Amino acid sequence: MSPKTDKYTCTQMHDKIINIAQELFLLRGIRSVTMDEIAAEAGISKRTLYETFANKEDLLEKLLEHIWAEHRKIVRQIIDRTPSCLVGILNILKYVTEQNKDELTAKSRECFFIDLQKFYPKVAKKNKEYLDLYLSFMAKHLEKGLEQKTVRNDLNLNLISTLLVAQIEGLHNSKAIKQFHPREIFTTLVISFCRGISTQKGLKEIENFVTENKAYI
Repeated sequence: MSPKTDKYTCTQMHDKIINIAQELFLLRGIRSVTMDEIAAEAGISKRTLYETFANKEDLLEKLLEHIWAEHRKIVRQIIDRTPSCLVGILNILKYVTEQNKDELTAKSRECFFIDLQKFYPKVAKKNKEYLDLYLSFMAKHLEKGLEQKTVRNDLNLNLISTLLVAQIEGLHNSKAIKQFHPREIFTTLVISFCRGISTQKGLKEIENFVTENKAYI
């Protein structure tokens, strides 16, 4: 077998384990799933699993990297095909809410990140680093809104981007909002954020989007 084929096979194995681990973690919670069970579900030996990932923490770190890589790719595609700054943000919101369209899925994703913070703080720190990169991206994206005159020019873009990310992070820690569906919480947060930073021109774009996409938000 050629080196190229070996490399491709290793990549396939890596991705297969990542996908299976993600399914199990979301279904049962991080702590409840053992490496032995992941190996069994993937149909591989424990030796193969540990040759691919050093331990459970390593697997979680690579899984988090995979999740954010997929998210960045899709967000970039959304932004590239959406001329309007604000509508681009709202289309990202639409994508996220579609991914969490039922309560079970939304709760599973929420519990995954809570478990990560509680039981694997070193890996959770990586998640914070990815959020910081997202913050930087958002601040840069909002400059487009200034050019389009849909975002107010009296705002500190770095500050408001930081506030948005801080609010999103805080969703996992606030007991007061647990009575509401995660999808409703996230939708309300992002739309309120967009309205708060918008000019009159921007508000018209937001209201048009909300009217046309009621089924999603």
